[in-house]
Amino acid sequence: MKRLLFALVAMQLILLPAATALASDITSFGIGNDDRDSKRMRHVQQLLKLAEAAAPISDADEIVLGKRVAARVIERYGIENAPEKTYYLNLIAATIAQRSDRPDIPYHIAILATDDVNAYACPGGYIFVTRGAMNMVADEAELAAMLAHEIGHVTERHIVNALRKSKLMQVGTEVAAEAFKTPGPLLEQMTSFATDALFNGLDKADEYEADEKAVDYLDRVGYDYPAMNDVLKLLEIRRKWGVTKVLDKTHPTPNSRMQTLKTSIRKLKLNKPTGIRLADRFARYSHSVQKNAS
Repeated sequence: MKRLLFALVAMQLILLPAATALASDITSFGIGNDDRDSKRMRHVQQLLKLAEAAAPISDADEIVLGKRVAARVIERYGIENAPEKTYYLNLIAATIAQRSDRPDIPYHIAILATDDVNAYACPGGYIFVTRGAMNMVADEAELAAMLAHEIGHVTERHIVNALRKSKLMQVGTEVAAEAFKTPGPLLEQMTSFATDALFNGLDKADEYEADEKAVDYLDRVGYDYPAMNDVLKLLEIRRKWGVTKVLDKTHPTPNSRMQTLKTSIRKLKLNKPTGIRLADRFARYSHSVQKNAS
């Protein structure tokens, strides 16, 4: 699948300049004004639009977008005043990110001041975990599992890919690229689109893929990757209690995620679970959060 995606991207990069050249030299191909030639012209124009819409968003552009989306997340929830815990989270995330499929972008983690159980991955590596989610997990491996899931959303560019498929990106490659450099109405629309995707939910397939990436990344780092399944068990218990209503609106049920994760683990052929959970270290930092919060 990865080879296929690489081939498709390579084809887009090759076809885009070729299509542009075709448009600029269209008269040399003898296309006239009859119906058949008009249809050919419309077909070429459609191909051009598709090629332009499929043009990739650079890492730098994604980070610009992510900063703006992150600001809206902070505006909605506020940030928890827990510097030691935040530092701890960023160390864990940096370790996972270095073994992820996108180690070359910076990742920034913060705790949202809400008891809702949730986490958010903005484009460009801006990740938020809620206070409620932090209070739910029991050890560092489970915390790492939550972070690895969100990092998976970033590495697979789920929001960016949704944006690329939207009508907003049909303005053309040059116009879209300029929008990221010069804030204006188009960038504002892109930010709103990405924020809506974050708060209203991604495709279920994206959530399943992020779960798969999570166990893969945990295995690469050396955490006990069954921790991802344990997090889903905790979510299922809280779903039955009725305290995950925000999360339930945007994610498949924990039970369906656990079933899909079983298939993913078999497919990945991971190493034997390490059993490394680091509950004591997690407890030390959790205590510092409670002290700071009080």
